[in-house]
Amino acid sequence: MSHDCCAHGSGHDSHGHDHRADERRHGCCCCGCTCGCHTGRSHGDHDGHDHDHRGCDHGHGDHGHCDGDHGHGDGDHGHGDHGHGDDGTTVGWKNPKRPGHHCGTSTGQLPGGVVQPGNFDHHPPNQWPGPRDQMYLPFLFMRANPGDLGARPVVGPFWESPDILLLAGVEPAFAPEIPPDLGQTALAGMPNTLYAHVWNFGRAQAPNVIVQFFWCDPSLGIGPGSANLIGETIVSLGARDSGRSHRVVKCPTVWEPTFVNGGHECLVVRVWDETSDGLGTPPWDAALNRHVAQRNIHVIATGAGQGIRARGGLEAVAAAALVDAPLMLRVGPLYDEPATVAVERVVPVGMPWLQLRTGVRGQFPAGAPPTGDVLLTPPRDIGGGGVGVGGATTHQVTSDHQQVGLTTTDEPPPPGSAHVYRVTASQQGQIFGGYTVVVLG
Repeated sequence: MSHDCCAHGSGHDSHGHDHRADERRHGCCCCGCTCGCHTGRSHGDHDGHDHDHRGCDHGHGDHGHCDGDHGHGDGDHGHGDHGHGDDGTTVGWKNPKRPGHHCGTSTGQLPGGVVQPGNFDHHPPNQWPGPRDQMYLPFLFMRANPGDLGARPVVGPFWESPDILLLAGVEPAFAPEIPPDLGQTALAGMPNTLYAHVWNFGRAQAPNVIVQFFWCDPSLGIGPGSANLIGETIVSLGARDSGRSHRVVKCPTVWEPTFVNGGHECLVVRVWDETSDGLGTPPWDAALNRHVAQRNIHVIATGAGQGIRARGGLEAVAAAALVDAPLMLRVGPLYDEPATVAVERVVPVGMPWLQLRTGVRGQFPAGAPPTGDVLLTPPRDIGGGGVGVGGATTHQVTSDHQQVGLTTTDEPPPPGSAHVYRVTASQQGQIFGGYTVVVLG
């Protein structure tokens, strides 16, 4: 695969990209806002739970979105409309209880550029001395899609990150520094090596970037209760003009998954710098936080269609799990508000991640013609017996402890084609989680 494919991304200095032109087009630092975060704090232990973030200053211009930094100098993590007063704005969800992302509003610039006595006596919270893109700070992020430059909230699916990669069947000690095939999926009961492609678009280096790898049971919404830490490592990145401002990082800990539902995976990676670009809020939300990436994708390769089942093997189990029995998906935390769960067919070109399977930019499998229905089984309690009778393309889910099942009567797609199904969970029309399944012919 050529180095300029979607897994390595364009829009970067090592590819001859003009970042200052991006700043002019997008407002700042290739992200569209002036929000910033300087953290002078300790993250404590990295056990997959929320950290104590203190001493955080911010600046955010008059923009309609945030870049993933956070404003929580008082320790408040910006959950919905929490009344931060005039020190910032919260970008988030229509459900006021769903955690949002808080940004400061002041640049901290002195009126007229003149320093007066007392200017340094009582520094207001959430202020920066200038636009975020002009400050010598890191700007870390992982992409939600191939064209992602760090703007948040993400437009479109945020759970198909091209920056979470894996090498199936190989332990980290024997795995190369960069996976040879970028679109692999994991093998159940076997060693797998995970990778993260981490970026720094800031004007300063990031010397202590923590990279954490997590797995979850198939779930539409991710939170600390469903995340399981696999491993973590530390990497150093240069500034955006240094020629070493992005890197593929290998997880040092082997992942040997025991999949439920026939081999479906859910991966999350979080990145931040200990001293100058903290994790941000919400700490698990890839839609709002540029420090979080999510890969809720499973690829089923049916080979020669139904005949593969007779031959057995892992792919046969995976194919049968989707065609013959529902894939059960947790809906995730609802924050005291019902959610609408829906499934739809997607043409393969509408899923940019599929370019990783071919290794060629712009090359996708053909869309397979529908030969049946794709439906969701009625919601039922997690761990409850039975699957539920009937199916529909949408359901209302009312409890945090409910799940739905994805099922289809489609025949396996012809060779060179694919069925793509997206399941989404939303509240008041805003999608807060999703899962994508690809059936390849």
